[in-house]
Amino acid sequence: MLHPTGKNEVDLLLVCGARPSLIEQTLESFSNRVFSNFQISNIFANIDKFMGGSAEVLQVEEIIKGYFPDAVIRKPRDPSFTDAVIWLWQSAQSPIVLHLEDDWVANIDIQEEMVLPYFTERTRQVSFLTKEKNWPIDRPFHCKWNRRKVLGFNFGKTYFPDEPIFTTSPSFLERGFAHHCASLMIPNNDPEKQLYDGLNPNLTQFTKNYQNRLISNGSEYMIKDIGRSYRDQHGYEKSIVDGSSIWTVPS
Repeated sequence: MLHPTGKNEVDLLLVCGARPSLIEQTLESFSNRVFSNFQISNIFANIDKFMGGSAEVLQVEEIIKGYFPDAVIRKPRDPSFTDAVIWLWQSAQSPIVLHLEDDWVANIDIQEEMVLPYFTERTRQVSFLTKEKNWPIDRPFHCKWNRRKVLGFNFGKTYFPDEPIFTTSPSFLERGFAHHCASLMIPNNDPEKQLYDGLNPNLTQFTKNYQNRLISNGSEYMIKDIGRSYRDQHGYEKSIVDGSSIWTVPS
């Protein structure tokens, strides 16, 4: 059982590219507004040669070690977002983990009582409602939806609560759920897409029994994406081909 009293152990899982300026902003922001409000027990970081090379990977490692000297760091030869997520999620040791990418900042102070009480037998992920999700606040669980149209006109949305959506954006996850999802992921497919696009039937069969609770602070978003502007500034473009993420790098 979770006890929202400041005594819950939480592991930190960091997905990082070779982007020192971004991870510095992320760790500074979350250290000031999030980490100190939780009992962070273990830190695991995967640093890929993504949007940078070996020198930038070492810079990112130094930045992480500056905040967390005991962090366990993996630096694979070849970058793979899916391999990073699989390794991180399987590395989790504490009952709850905070999965965090290197390109987000916290807008407000986030306390454990704002997150942990939402975990139940069915709720296995608690994620942050963000501007990019464009999700109604009155629907607490993320799920699939379709637009209702009549004669080409939009008449709102139809929601499918029995078809939950899970994410690799910043979120808290229950350890067993993370472990099992990772064990079922297809290495060649984008991890987030296969969590909800139906291309991984075994994973879908497992996740359909659970829920992803979205949390917000009223009209204010709790976290902000700083990676999109970075990618735009440096000319990177992402596309999905046969379930895999393909990045077009600047020439």
